[in-house]
Amino acid sequence: MLYYLNNCKNLRHAMIYGGSAIFDLWAEGFEDNRARAMAPGDTCLVASRAGNGRIEFAWYQFTKNRLLSASVTQPKAVWVIEGSLERSETLPRQAAIQHANYSRFFNKKGHFNQWSVLRDACPV
Repeated sequence: MLYYLNNCKNLRHAMIYGGSAIFDLWAEGFEDNRARAMAPGDTCLVASRAGNGRIEFAWYQFTKNRLLSASVTQPKAVWVIEGSLERSETLPRQAAIQHANYSRFFNKKGHFNQWSVLRDACPV
């Protein structure tokens, strides 16, 4: 499976959670279902803002997820998604919007979509 992970808020997951963290998902509802469905070897494509109108796309191989309980600093439980980096590329926003592999991250106006995770049956 291929998982599109929208990091438009530019969170630095490895700094926040340690280890090889690449993303986090709420441990409830739709996001919880997606986190539980991930299997080692799945592909995770993470999009983040790179500054100066550029977008970074990082391709990871999913290795594991871990559940963190709610705490004083984290009001809800989260799944921390971990993976190993396979490759990355940074593109100008306009090129990214038109790119076959990356256009799903953007709406018709060229803004980041508001979802955090999408799943596709076959890697691009």
